[in-house]
Amino acid sequence: MADELIDIFDENMNLLGTALKSQAHREGLWHKTFHCWLARKNDEGRVMVWLQLRNKDKSIYPDMLDVSAAGHVKSGEEVKDGYREVTEELGLSLQKDDLVKMFTTREVYQEGEVYNREFEVLYMAVVDNLLAKVRLQPEEVAGLYEVELNDFVRLINGDCKSIGAYGVHRNNDNTYTWEVITVTPGKVAGHSKEYYLKSMEMLARYMEKV
Repeated sequence: MADELIDIFDENMNLLGTALKSQAHREGLWHKTFHCWLARKNDEGRVMVWLQLRNKDKSIYPDMLDVSAAGHVKSGEEVKDGYREVTEELGLSLQKDDLVKMFTTREVYQEGEVYNREFEVLYMAVVDNLLAKVRLQPEEVAGLYEVELNDFVRLINGDCKSIGAYGVHRNNDNTYTWEVITVTPGKVAGHSKEYYLKSMEMLARYMEKV
């Protein structure tokens, strides 16, 4: 992916200026990212949450299951403008007004030459049963799977060793394979436990109203 100019901040989220994304990841410059959880209710009324399988070539959390869609906020953008990531990564049409703000958290990731410090701004949105319509961005996404929200909470809490997920995997020739996979804690991106549990709690409450 092409490098992007992004806004950088101090640890109190005061704007300092701009830098290239590659520089921010190299020098640990604080910046903002957009995270979006997508969910739906199945025919039994259970809340199903979408997990993105990150491309194995990603510098951060490669080949791991993560939030449904995420991306960097370009310089001068509002964080909510990140809704475009849902279209770019998953090929689904989503409007800014579809997003519901959740919360903002901090994360620091350091491995090898990557030193990433970011303010993650989380949103959620409701989707229909659209897995069959996704078109995954090859450079970013290797698959998209859904899990039952309550099962995912049990996994994060350590109440079970694995759960099942159903979804689509993108092959090297950009065809798609439908499959059932086993999700273990080691396969889930290393955000904090609080990140996941707070997200699922807020998502569950919101989906009760849908």
